[in-house]
Amino acid sequence: MPRIVDWPGRLREMAAFVGLDEDQFELIRATAPVVLERAEELTAAVYDNFLKHPGSRKFFLNEKGEVDETRLDRRKHSLARWLRASIDFKLDEDYPIRALATGIVHSHPPVHRAHLGSIPSRFMIGTMSFTQTALAELLLQEMDDPEAAMRASVAWNKLLMVQLDIMLAGYVTDIPTEPPEGTEEPAEPVDL
Repeated sequence: MPRIVDWPGRLREMAAFVGLDEDQFELIRATAPVVLERAEELTAAVYDNFLKHPGSRKFFLNEKGEVDETRLDRRKHSLARWLRASIDFKLDEDYPIRALATGIVHSHPPVHRAHLGSIPSRFMIGTMSFTQTALAELLLQEMDDPEAAMRASVAWNKLLMVQLDIMLAGYVTDIPTEPPEGTEEPAEPVDL
């Protein structure tokens, strides 16, 4: 029997797990002017990094093997939109569905690009790491108080990990499945 996932509940659970709270949301919102002023530079750095590596570069090439500038510009615009939405992030009913949709789009290629396969989840993870590092460097450069920059960077890191959890759910399922017939289920879940 299919199971229904409480995506907002999962988002709240993950936020609690990493310690993302309202004070940290406020730190993220406080960095909006700095981050948005440099959003174009940040998104360009992310995509420049993609283009440096053959495994990720292939997703931005046209049929002739050249960089598809139109596609690249659309992706940069999409990443900048995600960055702006992250600043206004809320633990609500809609955000986890948008994050899940992002994961599904990356894990299920459109028919005309099916020959490329899914964008590997390692690139999603690597992109979050790259973005975390770029944000930390940007905040340290632009904020007068290094300690405040570090606290803001920690808040951003937690937010990006909460988002990544939902995005990666579009790749794999961690929903328990029914055990094969004839096997016993453990009486209690095992604590890790």
